[in-house]
Amino acid sequence: MKSMTNEADEILMGLSAFNYRKLALMALLPVVAMVAGCGGAGKDQVQLLRSEVFGIKQDQRQMQHQLTALDSLIRQRVEGLDRFNAEFGADVGELSRRLSVLEQQLSDTEGRISRLSVRSVAPVQGQSGQQTAREVQAKGPGQRELYDLAYKDYTSSNYQLAVEGFSDFVQSYPDAPLASQAYLYMGNGYQALNKFEQAISSYKSIVDRYPDSQLHPDALFKIGDSLIKLGDVSRGETYFQHVIQKFPDSNAAELARSRLNQ
Repeated sequence: MKSMTNEADEILMGLSAFNYRKLALMALLPVVAMVAGCGGAGKDQVQLLRSEVFGIKQDQRQMQHQLTALDSLIRQRVEGLDRFNAEFGADVGELSRRLSVLEQQLSDTEGRISRLSVRSVAPVQGQSGQQTAREVQAKGPGQRELYDLAYKDYTSSNYQLAVEGFSDFVQSYPDAPLASQAYLYMGNGYQALNKFEQAISSYKSIVDRYPDSQLHPDALFKIGDSLIKLGDVSRGETYFQHVIQKFPDSNAAELARSRLNQ
């Protein structure tokens, strides 16, 4: 950068000298013209003037070369700055991406730690005998915290963490009011992970363990949907028909009719 500045200064100084010389010559032109009109003595002055004009033209050509060189230097510097900005921008983008990954990993780790902390208040066998889930629930907010942590992972698309969290929840609190909902989200998480057999198992838990749940028709529809995604279209459509026959007014039945009519 410094060398380019010095060279540019030299070129500009040369241009200033060229302009001064040009102005001086223009001032001499009237004088030389008068001298030329006086006779032969002016011939030397005219010759001198011609030499000066030739020198100025030479200087002009030299200045043109120097201006071209200066323009080339400026272009090189601009291109260098453009490359620097592009590389710097790429580096910043990569650093931002890595930071996002680290933040996500930190969030996942914190979620696991929180779940482990909540599980520490789950039903345990103590010296005084078996402690039930309801007894533990009465002592603290462990049940709701465990569910909320899993739900947060689910809504953040951290499906593997979500299914692990909901699995912990239904194992610790199988009779909780939110247990059927946890199984549904667990199945949805498995579907998002393309683990359709595990998803079917989760949905069947709702049908078998909570037959009176309002999620029963949704579970049947989800089982059919998972079977079709596994390639078993015939069994999947059978579940759709079962939803329509058993729960004709449900939203799941409406979805099943739509799928069958496709």
